[in-house]
Amino acid sequence: MSPQINLQSTGVEETLDEIEGILIRDVNDALEQVYARREAADQERALRRNIPYVPIEFDPVPPEHFHTGNFPSVALNEVPKESYPYIVLTIEDYAPDPSDAMDDHKNIYRDALVVHCLAQASNEEGSEVVFRRSVRMSEAVFISLASERTLQSRLFGLSNPVRGQQSIPWTALYEGHGEKWWFQASGTHYAMRTYTSFYQ
Repeated sequence: MSPQINLQSTGVEETLDEIEGILIRDVNDALEQVYARREAADQERALRRNIPYVPIEFDPVPPEHFHTGNFPSVALNEVPKESYPYIVLTIEDYAPDPSDAMDDHKNIYRDALVVHCLAQASNEEGSEVVFRRSVRMSEAVFISLASERTLQSRLFGLSNPVRGQQSIPWTALYEGHGEKWWFQASGTHYAMRTYTSFYQ
């Protein structure tokens, strides 16, 4: 998709569809990179703590685990654990970009894109593993977007920094019984330029 959207609109849906396509294509390859890069640090941490080293593994994010606009639910009985991990794309807000005033033939919006990554871990794996899985999903999203040539000037050329936020972990029993599972979300905010025009 061209960064120039040739119609008068805020470009919200176009932006979300573009980001979704990039992540479905690239995020699992990026996850492999992140986990390979962190393996030595995981081993060193186990040695430092004097505990057995257990590799942290990840589940790929399939295309049907992407959601746009809203979370499918925050209640486990509505989102079964088989639906994890998943990624939610939202636009927090949008407003004219400061550079908009300097351009008279197109509008430039700054869309506040938020990518939420939700991970899970078994009760045996515990809270630290679910934290690291959610953070590594966000790292993989960052790599995917940073590596996309069409986004270079629209996303990573902006002056305001990328910022992130972690949820507190929560636990739930699958369908109210059985093993307890851990869940955590990692949300990353990106400021993204969207170009729209009155002219066709």
